[in-house]
Amino acid sequence: MDERESLEERAQRREYLEEDEINLLDLVIPLFKHKWLIVCIVFLAGAAAVAYSLLATEMYRSQAVVIPVEQERTSLGGQLGALGGLGGMVAQQIGIGGSGSLEKFQVVLKSRELTNNLIESYQLLPLIFKDAWDADQERWIVEDSPTLQDGYKALQDMLEINVDQRNNVLTVGFISDDPVFAKLMVERYIEGMSEFLRGQELENVAAQRQTLERQLALTEDPLLRAKLADIVAQYVEREMLTTVQKYYGFNVMDSPFVPEKRFKPKRAQICLLSVIAAFFVAVFLAFIMEFAGNLKRNDPERLAELKRYIKPW
Repeated sequence: MDERESLEERAQRREYLEEDEINLLDLVIPLFKHKWLIVCIVFLAGAAAVAYSLLATEMYRSQAVVIPVEQERTSLGGQLGALGGLGGMVAQQIGIGGSGSLEKFQVVLKSRELTNNLIESYQLLPLIFKDAWDADQERWIVEDSPTLQDGYKALQDMLEINVDQRNNVLTVGFISDDPVFAKLMVERYIEGMSEFLRGQELENVAAQRQTLERQLALTEDPLLRAKLADIVAQYVEREMLTTVQKYYGFNVMDSPFVPEKRFKPKRAQICLLSVIAAFFVAVFLAFIMEFAGNLKRNDPERLAELKRYIKPW
């Protein structure tokens, strides 16, 4: 009995191995049968990828790295606390002792106000949409001339903002077909962000200083007046320090540069990915053709039914 079961198990094992061999041959045979189709598709895809990568416009990327600067804590916060509720309210509103925020930098760089100011200040529309601008006659050669909204979208598409929370740094990049223009735009965005933050700080500090000056004018207590006068003087000093800083709220660790090498197209990567994708598409097409051929030879009735279903309405 055991010998008979052993013989049956061996026969089943042999049958399974034969089925595996047949299945493997079923996979390999179509590849060799349609090898020239696969070779042609891969070759054409590779040639197209090479042609595209050679004809595509070369783009360059300039970058700069900025790091937030923590504002110095002064005795101003303590002196404001001595004023009670008014001092606490003022200190909270102007953010004494606060620090630069990567998220705030990111919001400012993406803001429509900053980008539109750059477009208008440096007259960037003709540079952004060079194909639609006649430089000799200084006019647009298209019916619908680009607007500020078009310029904002185009610049934001070329602007790169990468936030590294771990190292507390922000990388600002700009991609253009002109390497010099890419560097200039990084500089302009950084300077524009600095002026935007500086303007906000000056506006807030001036408003709070004026509030304290009005309070000083209404105060009769000599001791309280002396404290208020000292605080107002420190506000004036703060305004002066805010004005003289080159960049407000951050330092530039790596300055923008004129890129020497193109950022894209990455020709080798394009060609390699195109060839790999074409190979898999060609293999899939070879199996489809083999399946259709087998269906036509072995089951013409079902093939006719399939054709009937896929006929256009």
